[in-house]
Amino acid sequence: MFLCLEASALPGKPLHIVLDPGHGGDDEGTVYRSNALKIAEKEITLSLAYAASKDLQSQGYRVTLTRESDRELALPTRTAIANRLKADLFISIHMNSSQSSVRGPSFMNDDRYAPQGIETYILNHTSDASSKRLAQLENSLIPKDSETSKQDSDVNLILKDLRLDANFSQSKKLACLIQNQLSTFPTLEGKNRTRNRGVKQALFYVLLGADMPSVLVEAGFLSHPQDRTRVLSPKGQIQIGRAISTAVQTFFKRKNDPKTLHSLAKCKVN
Repeated sequence: MFLCLEASALPGKPLHIVLDPGHGGDDEGTVYRSNALKIAEKEITLSLAYAASKDLQSQGYRVTLTRESDRELALPTRTAIANRLKADLFISIHMNSSQSSVRGPSFMNDDRYAPQGIETYILNHTSDASSKRLAQLENSLIPKDSETSKQDSDVNLILKDLRLDANFSQSKKLACLIQNQLSTFPTLEGKNRTRNRGVKQALFYVLLGADMPSVLVEAGFLSHPQDRTRVLSPKGQIQIGRAISTAVQTFFKRKNDPKTLHSLAKCKVN
C-alpha cells in the first residue's frame, strides 16, 4: 500500500527525507583514473548526500542516509530503509558514466568527446538506449536471491500500474524540481551553466520498492573535467546539496506557486 504524501506530513511532524548515496564497499560504482589518481563514485555520492543532508536539516527536515560510511548495501535494502521509516521522499544520488571511460585518461579529458551534464530519473519503462544502458549498469549488483528473483518476475506487472499510482506524478514533480535547481547554477568558473540533460525514465531497481515519491539523481559525469571539478570541490558539493534541498522545499512548500507551476508545466520526461 502506498503512502499518502499529504497524510505523512502531519502538523508538528518533521518531514522525513531519505538520501541514498549510491554504491559503497566493494561496489565502487563508476571509477575515474588518471595516472595515480583514482576517484570512485561511492566516495562522491556520500559527500553529496552529506551536503544535501546538512542543508535540509538546517531547514527543519528530518534526514536519514541509507549509509553513512563506505559499506555495501543491497539495492532492495535501500528502499526498505525508507519504507520502514515511513519517509516522505527517497532520493538516490549517483554519478554518471559513459562508454568513453574505457578509452583512457587522454580521451576522457577531452571536452570534445566526454559526455557532460546532469540528469534526474524516475522509475518507468524507457526506449532510450543510453537510459537503458545506465540502468543496466546501476542494477548490475542486484543480489540473486529468491526475493529479488520474485521481484524481477513481477516488474512488468508493477510497471503496468505505475502510471496510475499517485507517486508517479509526485516523483515526476520532484524530479523536475531537482533537475531545474541542479542545472541553473553557473559553473565554478562562472561561465556556462551545467548542461541540462533533462528528466528521464528508466527501470532502476533501487527505486522499484519505494512506497513514497522517489527519484535518482545523476549529478554529472566523472569522465568530464567540469563535472568532476564540481563534485570534488567543497563549494561544488555545497551547491549540489543546496540545490537538492531547495527543490525539496519547493516540492512541499511552494508547489502551487504560479512560477513553480509554470516551470513544472514545461518539464518533459524523456
